[in-house]
Amino acid sequence: MEDPAEIVGRTLAANLRAMRRLRGWRLDDLASRSGVSRGMLQQIETCRTNPSVATLARISATLGTSMGRLVEPPEELGQVVRAADAEVHRAGQHSVGRLLVNDGQAPFIEFWDFLIAEHDEMGSPAHPPGTRELLHLYEGRLEVEVGGADFTLEAGDALRMRGDRDHVYRNAGPGPARLTMAVTYSGDRDPRYAPPPAQ
Repeated sequence: MEDPAEIVGRTLAANLRAMRRLRGWRLDDLASRSGVSRGMLQQIETCRTNPSVATLARISATLGTSMGRLVEPPEELGQVVRAADAEVHRAGQHSVGRLLVNDGQAPFIEFWDFLIAEHDEMGSPAHPPGTRELLHLYEGRLEVEVGGADFTLEAGDALRMRGDRDHVYRNAGPGPARLTMAVTYSGDRDPRYAPPPAQ
């Protein structure tokens, strides 16, 4: 198992270098503004030393950021989900929904990709109260029924809709309908798509 101190040191080095360069500062610029020697800054950026809390406080104040931001690990900033890891949900005769990525914290958001085959449909009972859906149809034609109201979309159209009502997506053709959708839950995620609890 990797030493946690090494992980923090490497993260600090990368974040410090990125923040300094974003401001267009050389090591000498940061040194003169912060009162931390150029040599110390260079050692931090090359993972050869871990600074004291006082040194870290001076650097973060000079950069106008928090100490926490300086040691924030990359996975807190973003995480790639590979196409092969998308969850596939089949519906209708030949239609497929792929849950591309979901946010693991409230408010919960899911990003979906759908292929609805010609003359096929996908339906869903109401999601939890307050759920909203935003969809963009980028190929084909789509009829959407939400709680009894009907909407027709052509390629390029978008729809904002209630996800907490029964809804159906229908493709009357010709050809497939392809769309992407963001689902936002105001409370808990729909248990049908939420990941199982950790063991």
